[in-house]
Amino acid sequence: MRPSAVVVAVQAAWAVLKQNAVRSLLTLAVCSLGTAGVIVAGVMGQAQLAEMEVKMQMLGGGLIVVSPNKVPAYPGRARQLEHFISLIPEDGAALQAAVPQLQRVVPVTARTATLRVEQTTSRMRLIGTSPDYFTLRGFQLAKGRFFTPEDVRQRVIVLGDGVARELFPYGVAVGDVAQLNGQPYEVLGLLKRQGVNFAGEDEDHQAFIPIDTYQTRLANRPWLNFLYLQVAPKADSSPVVAAVNSVLRARHGRFQGQVDDIVVRDLADLSAQQSGLQTTALWAVSATSVLLLTVGVIGIATLMLLVVRQRRAEIGLRRALGATPWDICLQFFLEGTSLASLGVAGGLVLGLLVALVVVNFSALPISVDWQLPALAAAVSLGASAAACLLPAISAARLEPAAALRQ
Repeated sequence: MRPSAVVVAVQAAWAVLKQNAVRSLLTLAVCSLGTAGVIVAGVMGQAQLAEMEVKMQMLGGGLIVVSPNKVPAYPGRARQLEHFISLIPEDGAALQAAVPQLQRVVPVTARTATLRVEQTTSRMRLIGTSPDYFTLRGFQLAKGRFFTPEDVRQRVIVLGDGVARELFPYGVAVGDVAQLNGQPYEVLGLLKRQGVNFAGEDEDHQAFIPIDTYQTRLANRPWLNFLYLQVAPKADSSPVVAAVNSVLRARHGRFQGQVDDIVVRDLADLSAQQSGLQTTALWAVSATSVLLLTVGVIGIATLMLLVVRQRRAEIGLRRALGATPWDICLQFFLEGTSLASLGVAGGLVLGLLVALVVVNFSALPISVDWQLPALAAAVSLGASAAACLLPAISAARLEPAAALRQ
């Protein structure tokens, strides 16, 4: 086909677009959404994976969490407690001695408390723990310092960024005093902003005090909410989980067949589960994009079949003037692909705009993978070209005399 014929085919595509304006625009819109959806799904998938990785890093690498198990319900007897009361700091010391693969054992106890400075109060999560907690979690200081083993049973506190902003709207200084349970606590340090962790907890709306201070001055009991166990870098966590469970069952006198009074969770398994859920969500978004793309392709094919039917007289006249079936087929094929190219181009622009907005307004380390738009455009154009073949072949097979009579 000569270059001038290609120009004529493109001009004919514009004529088709004007002649069937509403149907053409709807088809282009659906095709554009399908192309844009593929790009947005890829960028959102990268953003979710980056967010999960950041949150897992905030929780620490190779982390095992031990917590009290739920008390099973017994028929005919009202449940008095929701959880077993069994986890104590001595369990952590026993695990450190019995399981050599453990690099750190950090006791954690927590409750909701109110912190007050003059007439300003903040309702936050109060955590009693050891100094190793900050190292294990990778927390960084904005001001001051963390508490140390020398601060045992002292009234000292480290504030999360959100708590500090509520209590000290004009800025907090090391040495300021906040009231907790009617007692003054010296502010040792202020954490940098952390955001929401992997467990869905607001890390900035927390305050930290030494665990001995928590147990003697606030709770007056030794029970723990968690034990955080950090596995050595080269150790396999699966046998460590089994060893931890075995040691604690023996310490707590659990007989064979009795339900465990503690739960041991490997966060690597939890990460895999979260990754699986996110993969499922991405598949759902991708499937929706493919469905939109399919609807757009079907719309293009339907529109071109309608155009062929409406232009049967034109096809017959061209054949009578010497056009070959190949010329007719190529003409309508180029008309259809030109129409599809407009939809794909619109989808690329829309998808890239959304992707750039996500990248610019996200604090996560993500970027636009330029191979993804190229892949989306190639898939969309390939599917659209395949959809245009049937109408083009149908037009080429028309007999000139029959077409002219109609």
